Amino acid sequence: MSPFGSKHTLSRRVFGTVFTVAFAAIAVFTVVGSAFLQSNLAAVTRSELHDEAEIVAAALDSTTNDIAVLQRVEIENTRLTLIAEDGAVIYDNQEPAATMENHGQRPEVLQARETGHGSDERDSTTIGEVMLYEAVLLDNGQVIRIAQAQAGVLSILLSFVGPLLIIAAMVIVVSFFAARRESRAIIAPLLDVDLDHPKRNMEGAYAEMVPMLERIESQRQELKQQVRVLADNDRMRREFTANITHELKTPLTAISGYAELISSDMVVDEADVKDFASRIYREAGRLTALVNDILTLSNLDEAERSESDEAAGVLGSTEPIDLPRMLETVQQRLEHVALKAEVALFLDEHPAMVIGVPRLLDELAYNLASNAIRYNRPGGSVVLACGIDDDGRPFIRVEDTGIGIAREEQAKIFERFYRVDKSRSKARGGTGLGLAIVKHAAAFHGATISLDSEPDCGTRIVVTFPVQVLPSVAVPTDAR
Repeated sequence: MSPFGSKHTLSRRVFGTVFTVAFAAIAVFTVVGSAFLQSNLAAVTRSELHDEAEIVAAALDSTTNDIAVLQRVEIENTRLTLIAEDGAVIYDNQEPAATMENHGQRPEVLQARETGHGSDERDSTTIGEVMLYEAVLLDNGQVIRIAQAQAGVLSILLSFVGPLLIIAAMVIVVSFFAARRESRAIIAPLLDVDLDHPKRNMEGAYAEMVPMLERIESQRQELKQQVRVLADNDRMRREFTANITHELKTPLTAISGYAELISSDMVVDEADVKDFASRIYREAGRLTALVNDILTLSNLDEAERSESDEAAGVLGSTEPIDLPRMLETVQQRLEHVALKAEVALFLDEHPAMVIGVPRLLDELAYNLASNAIRYNRPGGSVVLACGIDDDGRPFIRVEDTGIGIAREEQAKIFERFYRVDKSRSKARGGTGLGLAIVKHAAAFHGATISLDSEPDCGTRIVVTFPVQVLPSVAVPTDAR
């Protein structure tokens, strides 16, 4: 398309700008250059006139016949004037002296009489010219003046008319191609934008492009974050697979080894057989608990990725749950565990209701209480509490007097298969998934978890649920 085809094309606007700027630059350069040239020429001419005036003055001071000397002086395009002390013209090489007016008040003459040398520059009657004057005071009180015409700025400009027309034609041609090149250069940053790495283009981009590039970069970072999340999920799945393989292998190896010893009649004593059978039973229970926890976590993961209706099908339906009654059930199930660990188990219950999945909230409370007992000391205590806080939110709180958790460990304890006391984790039992289930179960119910713990000072974990909107239930009137 021609760059002149449309009024609103970028090429046409660039062409007009380039042409105007180029022509204006040439015009300014011509005027300024002419003034500079004229100034330099005038300075050179003035210096030459000064030297010539000094030479002529020296010649006149050394002779008694001034007129004869001046008549023999031949300086091209130069006017010589001899002025008497009263200002009358004694001699002029271009006009009869008698017809010339008195020169006593001329600036260069006055300056020469005061300082011995005078200079002046005046516009000539000829258009575009200036006259340069140099005057020297003679020993006899007379003044010799030399004058020469010098081309002015206008005259120099007029002499450039021909070249200017040629330059103007060249400017039109050059501007045409420059406009095409500049329009492509202006559009180039838009075409060169690397959408995969927009930050690389910000330094060379126009200011108007920066918000767009920043938005692209922001969206790109969001996509990278999503990719990182997917990669982390994939890594977590691999780690989970590796951990679960190890955790499953341990009890299976024990069960297989004890069973092989019994089946091969290598264990003869009845007491040893009972001991091995007891160990097989414990490892099988550990294996069952681990499988149950894995299934629970798998269901929670699936529910988090599903819609609410699908989640209900995976985990079960929600219903109002009486927290005090649920904690009483948990206490009853853990009484023998606490008794064996020599840990006192207390209830601090206050009325509170939560809309949730019963199985999940039961496992949440059970795992918190079980961990509090497992990581306690003989003679220690665990308190299971529930109620409504000052903001009207239901909560479950578990406090113990156990070994506590170091500050640097607290952010990790809700990870899968993470154990604080790794050296004694096997002795303390557990699958390493209890607190991970607590974390996901709380998130499923929109609850938050707060942890307060110090090594050797115990641990306090509070699960706080959102304010509940319970369905209205008709209360039957007692029959009398």
